[in-house]
Amino acid sequence: MAIEISVTNAAAFNTSVSDAFFDISFTNDAAFSYAGNSSIYYYALLTDSTAGTAKTQQVTFEVPKTEQGTIDASTTETFTIENTEELLSPVTASEGRILYVAQ
Repeated sequence: MAIEISVTNAAAFNTSVSDAFFDISFTNDAAFSYAGNSSIYYYALLTDSTAGTAKTQQVTFEVPKTEQGTIDASTTETFTIENTEELLSPVTASEGRILYVAQ
């Protein structure tokens, strides 16, 4: 089923705000082989430097794969997000995970 959407107005991101966007890079330590017709999920918990109680934001990125394959060790995958939670720099990442369906 196709769903068509007609967009009459586009809105630009506010790039004048400091830290409006974050580039998040995942690098795997070991190679892994994934199944075809599946997705690879990249997950991390971001924590900012707000004084007192730090703000956190969970991020998950999906990369669909139609054919089986292998991701070599030390491969980096980078994603960009808009800083909608107003996290303050520096921001650290923890609990990084890559989830996939094995061949």
